[in-house]
Amino acid sequence: MDGHIFRQSSSYRQGLVLGLTMAEIMILLIFCLLITMATFLKREQTKREEAEQQVRVERVSSMADRNLVTAIKQNPELYERLRSEVVTSSNVKAVDEFWRELVESRNAMTDLKKGGLSEKNIRDQLADMEQLKSKGISLDKALRDADIVGRIEKVMPAAGQSSTPPQMIADAVSRGLSGNPSGHQWPPIIRLSEADGNFFRTGSAELSPEFREKLLASTPEQIVALLKKYDVDVIEVVGHTDEQPVGLRQSNLDRDLVPVLRNYASIASLVPADNAGLGLARAVSVVSLLGRSPLLSGYKLIPMSGAQLINTDETLAIAGSFSGDVRERRRIEIRLRKSSPH
Repeated sequence: MDGHIFRQSSSYRQGLVLGLTMAEIMILLIFCLLITMATFLKREQTKREEAEQQVRVERVSSMADRNLVTAIKQNPELYERLRSEVVTSSNVKAVDEFWRELVESRNAMTDLKKGGLSEKNIRDQLADMEQLKSKGISLDKALRDADIVGRIEKVMPAAGQSSTPPQMIADAVSRGLSGNPSGHQWPPIIRLSEADGNFFRTGSAELSPEFREKLLASTPEQIVALLKKYDVDVIEVVGHTDEQPVGLRQSNLDRDLVPVLRNYASIASLVPADNAGLGLARAVSVVSLLGRSPLLSGYKLIPMSGAQLINTDETLAIAGSFSGDVRERRRIEIRLRKSSPH
């Protein structure tokens, strides 16, 4: 009995390879073949997809080339230039230059369209320039004439208003003929200092009755005459102080400047804590009055502060010597200028 069992065990061991039966080995071989086949099929699929993609690209490129050729043939001038300068040219540099010109022209046209000009606008302007040139009129002269007309229109009175002084019209024409239409003839500065009787209450932005009356009556007329004469539209009101300290107190300018400009609060409510704030508060006080004048309607009024830093001769007050109580330095300056281009 024991000998029979031993023979069966020996026979079983003879059917093992590396600890695996023949059936297990066959299953392993089939699994490896399947993996190899799957890898091969995946590689072939990838090659086929790449080939199909290349065919699509070539098809699109070919279609684009055909469309380009069709478009060129529809433009006889471009076709002739391409044929004469590119196809028959052996100069590589000339060919590169030709294509560079085409690209730059296309970019320039794109920029003009972004700026709001259509192809029709460009053609119309070119036609106008050709018409001016045919009549012997330069573009610079046409622009200067248009500027002169614009200046005259600005100083001419509106319907129902009093006539404009002839000298003002003459000045407008003269500035146009001077060949300087950009307006670099600066208007004079209007200075309103305490030395001339234009007072604020000490350490405050409250106006004296006389100064208030002047700002409501005669100052707007003086300003508007200069605005029209120099063709400007911005009124900068700069408040200047001397070097005397204001004193220790809590400022409320951050909170109350805007309400004062909107006439929701009185000038007396402003409490500056230093000369920079005092100069700004006084400029706001003047702007709030000038803004009520119908003569200045439509113009830009801007309050600013020069504090104690600017002398009456427009130099910086940084010499280091304390000047103290100087009435001439406590002043309002009204400066006029043209709006900055956007």
